[in-house]
Order: sequence, then structure tokens, then C-alpha cells
Amino acid sequence: MKKKNGDERDMDESTTDKLSEILSNIDSTHEMEQYMETPRVADACRSFSEYFRSLPAVYSIDSGELIRKSGLERSYYYQVMKGTRSPGRDKVLRLCLGAGLTLRETTRALELSGNAVLYSRKRRDIILTVAINQKAGVDDANLLLYKYGEEPLA
Repeated sequence: MKKKNGDERDMDESTTDKLSEILSNIDSTHEMEQYMETPRVADACRSFSEYFRSLPAVYSIDSGELIRKSGLERSYYYQVMKGTRSPGRDKVLRLCLGAGLTLRETTRALELSGNAVLYSRKRRDIILTVAINQKAGVDDANLLLYKYGEEPLA
């Protein structure tokens, strides 16, 4: 993942700041609906890769470090980030664990990638949820899965 230069980041932050300012003045559902229909909001983060790259935890980590932490192949990682390849559920979880994302961020990443979210009644998903909440890395999550007789992240 190529880091944005200062100008691109400043532009993104100023756009977000403007949208945040507009949102802070909305006090009716009608205004909210109009706000959500604006192109910047409606088009924001429609894909996994766009959402994932926009997260502060991901933005602040070097691509090489994230590849190492997630355990993904370099070429696969870049294909996912370019949007030319759709990651499976375990790959998304590897990326989220590698970046240290929250459960909420991970859930959204799973949704946008077209994968099932973590389900609170599935043993494996319960273990993964705890690993995410503990800010465990991929290796620690896999050790936890192994300890409880569940399949490691592929």
C-alpha cells in the first residue's frame, strides 16, 4: 500500500472535517437523509479495500509491516488493496488482526468484503472475537484457536 503524500492526506482530512462540521449541525431525520445522499457520503467506502485503507490504524502502519503481521502473500495483499481480488473471510480477519482493528471496524470490513460477520453463537467466532478484543496478532489468534480445537485462520 502506498502512503498518501501530505497534500492528499490534507485534502482527505479537510473533506472529512467539512463533512463532520455539516453533520454536527443536523438535527432532523430529513436533513440526515439529505446528508447521506450526498455523493461524498453515498460513495464513501463502498468497497472493502477503500474502507480498510481509510482506517487510521491501517493508514498509520507501513504496508510491508501489515503484510508481515497479517501473513499474507505480498502480491495477494496488493491485489486486494487495488480491488482486483476479493478476500475471503479468513484473509479479511488476518488483515484486521494484523492492523489491530477494533471489533466494530472488523465487522464493517467483513460486511464490505461480502463475508459473514462474526457470529456470537459459533465457537470459532467467539474465540476470534476475544482475540480481536485482546488486540491479539494473527499468530496469537491462531494459537487460541488451536488451543480450543478450532481451525486456524487460512
